[in-house]
Amino acid sequence: MRGKQTMFHIFKEDIFQIIKEVETEFDVKYCRRGLFDSKEIVTYKSLIDDPYAGYARSGDWNDLDAYLVIPNDAKLHIRSVPQRKGGIKYAVDQLENPKSVEIKLGGIYKEKDQVNVAGRIGTVSDNPFSKAIYKSFSSKIKKKFRKVGSFYIGPKADEKLKDGWRLVTNEKMSKDFDLPLAN
Repeated sequence: MRGKQTMFHIFKEDIFQIIKEVETEFDVKYCRRGLFDSKEIVTYKSLIDDPYAGYARSGDWNDLDAYLVIPNDAKLHIRSVPQRKGGIKYAVDQLENPKSVEIKLGGIYKEKDQVNVAGRIGTVSDNPFSKAIYKSFSSKIKKKFRKVGSFYIGPKADEKLKDGWRLVTNEKMSKDFDLPLAN
């Protein structure tokens, strides 16, 4: 399957209702995605429980916290990844968890004034669960958000854009790469 993704700019007010709606359709959990020193993986029953939801810990969307959304009754599969310099890291990703989608919320970047970092939801899996939950998230976003270029803008993010906020994928890049106001 070719990967699918929906990219967006949100504030908590924009996305929390969508998350609640999806969580009434699907019994899921959110497991932190990435490469870790331990097999102890941060997991939430609801993404709203993450105290950082709606905030970006980095100004670069490539470095945002990401989660695999998997069925609540599914076992999370963790890969051991030997390191060249010795030791082992533990990978949580779609490779061993095809019954999943990946979500990065993005949001307000507190290290800079008036900066909002983009998020995304996507999957590379053909699994029926993955397709269904991706479609649920994506269709709700597309229905409730305004499209600007390749991104969907939540109502609060749209308001902030009009107030002069930067909507970015990387705050260190020139403002020429920011999401434009008019479109």
